[in-house]
Amino acid sequence: MSRRASAIGWVLVAAGSPLLAQQAAPAAPAIDNKVAAALARIDPARIASTIRTLCGFGTRHVLSRTDSDTEGTGAARQWLRAQFEAIVASSSGRLTVELQAATMPCVRAGMPREVPIVNVIATLRGVGDAGRVYVVGGHYDSRNSTGEDGKGAAPGADDDASGTAVALEACRALAPLEFAATLVFVAYDGEEQGLLGSQAHARALAAAGARVDGMIACDIVGNTLGMDGVRYDGCLRCFSYAATGNDSFGRSLARAAGYAARRHVAGFEVKLIQRGDRYGRGGDHRSFFDEGFPAVRFSEPREDFSRQHQDLTERGGAPYGDLPEFVDAAYTAKVARVVVATLAELASAPPPPRVINARLCRDRYDTELVYELPAGAAGHEFVWRETTAPDWTHVVEAGAAAPRPTRSDRLLATLGGVCLDDVVVGVRCIGADGSRSRVATPPEPDRFAQRPRGEAAPAPETPPAPEPGTGK
Repeated sequence: MSRRASAIGWVLVAAGSPLLAQQAAPAAPAIDNKVAAALARIDPARIASTIRTLCGFGTRHVLSRTDSDTEGTGAARQWLRAQFEAIVASSSGRLTVELQAATMPCVRAGMPREVPIVNVIATLRGVGDAGRVYVVGGHYDSRNSTGEDGKGAAPGADDDASGTAVALEACRALAPLEFAATLVFVAYDGEEQGLLGSQAHARALAAAGARVDGMIACDIVGNTLGMDGVRYDGCLRCFSYAATGNDSFGRSLARAAGYAARRHVAGFEVKLIQRGDRYGRGGDHRSFFDEGFPAVRFSEPREDFSRQHQDLTERGGAPYGDLPEFVDAAYTAKVARVVVATLAELASAPPPPRVINARLCRDRYDTELVYELPAGAAGHEFVWRETTAPDWTHVVEAGAAAPRPTRSDRLLATLGGVCLDDVVVGVRCIGADGSRSRVATPPEPDRFAQRPRGEAAPAPETPPAPEPGTGK
């Protein structure tokens, strides 16, 4: 066997395997240049300034003041709106900014039964496939541990000025560039009272029939010093829900983020946590999952709970609470780089293909895939992994698999030497610039096919004519 490096890590290649027939990836494809240009705009000092400014409003509790220019949630959202609007000039008019106001039911103890929320939304319209949407958001509201009157200090530096700063910085980095799909950057309100702002946004997108192919919630992405005194700054955690198996759309998005980080953000890992969120807790990605959209949560490796929801005080003569001096802006900038790389990769690529069926050949250990490619795909490739592997480990180029049309004008490809019973297989599209879509996988045999919201079930596949001598 031989060992070689691939875009997704080291793989073992057996002699005679079609993997040996793969061609080397093209040097410095255009997507790498585009992502590099965006990453160069990310500024840790500016991220730190954003976090300090948001903390300077005293509290951003959803019930705090809205009649002041310097205090409370109203001042915070007007400042955020101005920051997003200042980016419009760099976007050639493609970026628009709005406030989304809604009144949401609330069941949190001590809160009114209905709560007004206001999200700050900046939309960078795509060119070519603007109906396909990718969202990134952090929540700008905050709370302390005393009560829900909205009056006590609640700086909320790590939770979640850090995530809001990432969304704002990602907008600055990506706005000057043109993408096929639409990018949406959001500062959510009312997360602490039950994901109220993200619920309003996700429901509005669903009601409008939006094709949301991915949502990233950045929540608690600023602290690197764990409660054990160890500093963790080499990775972020990526949580994803999977109600219908380990290859849900959310898991596919998580793996796409991991791919983007490996390709574009050296020395920083996306650690895939195969769980929707932390025990007993939630985040804004849940609102999008509930509407049938692929969604993930980015979070720091080890949380320090003294930096979340705490009343400001002193302990041992030192400040205690969620204060900006405890945020590692250099780390938060790394999270922003992963967000930017993921969004740029996916929004540049064609949409994912549709995988109709997968079957094991009856006369040899090969896998056949039946699938459809979207318009605009310059190419595609197949991936597979052992069922217990968290991420894709093998890549087979389309040329090695020899795709051919079936009688229903879909494509059928044979992955030589891959035994379907023991692995998970998938297909992803490649753009003309070398960008990659999310991976699409076939329905598992023990569950119904999961489809993105608004996508009709595929028509039954007409079996291809038997090949001479194969018995298929």
